[in-house]
Amino acid sequence: MNKSKKAYIRALRLLSKKSYSENELKEKLSQYDKNVIDEIIKRLKKDGLIDDKKLAEKIVEKFFERKKGLYYIIRKLKRKKIPEEIINQIKENFDFQREYKIAKELVERRKNKRRSSLFLFLKGKGFSSSTFNKLREKYGE
Repeated sequence: MNKSKKAYIRALRLLSKKSYSENELKEKLSQYDKNVIDEIIKRLKKDGLIDDKKLAEKIVEKFFERKKGLYYIIRKLKRKKIPEEIINQIKENFDFQREYKIAKELVERRKNKRRSSLFLFLKGKGFSSSTFNKLREKYGE
């Protein structure tokens, strides 16, 4: 079996277990020649098996469902080695109203907590400054 075929099979095995960004997959296949890796990445993209934009959108949705904010999501995208241009598009099109609604829901559930610990909790979940400031105005510090 030639190296190209071996590398392609390895890529398919990796992708069968979880989603990888293009850069993550390149790292996983780094023991192969760069030209072989580029050829495989091109083929996987053509076949629709890797798509950084779709992966980024899935990550955003997944962490919205887990009640996380913009900064948390961006950290996750960077860890997945999503290209900066896609991250910038996510930032530009980010649904701040949805983020605010999620944060407000979290605040409502924890009404009995001290305000300072509540806002630290929200910061830890990565909510944006604008959402954080709106909530501070509404609920006070």
